[in-house]
Amino acid sequence: MSDSITLINAFSVPPAESDRFLLRWKEHASIMTRQPGFIRAWLHRAISDDAELRFVNVAEWASAEAFEAALGNPVWQASVQVMLEDPELHITPRPSTYHVEIELHPGDDA
Repeated sequence: MSDSITLINAFSVPPAESDRFLLRWKEHASIMTRQPGFIRAWLHRAISDDAELRFVNVAEWASAEAFEAALGNPVWQASVQVMLEDPELHITPRPSTYHVEIELHPGDDA
């Protein structure tokens, strides 16, 4: 089994602030992608404007240690603060890390 971990961070974002959130997230993501151990990420947007969790970031990291080291990077920490302290954004992040427990492909039995 791989040592990789997945960060899933779901964001509550008011619909009118979606474009600003995307701008801030892209700025933050450009820093994230340069961290050692970063593998890939996806940012999902809810289809419905009624969704409480409008955006969901799914990022894969080589290991928990690589992710923890990235979290400790002062440049990344500053980027997070810019997003969270933006007076034009009223977001609530809900981050957590996971290991893959079951992986299925077409035709697999669970």
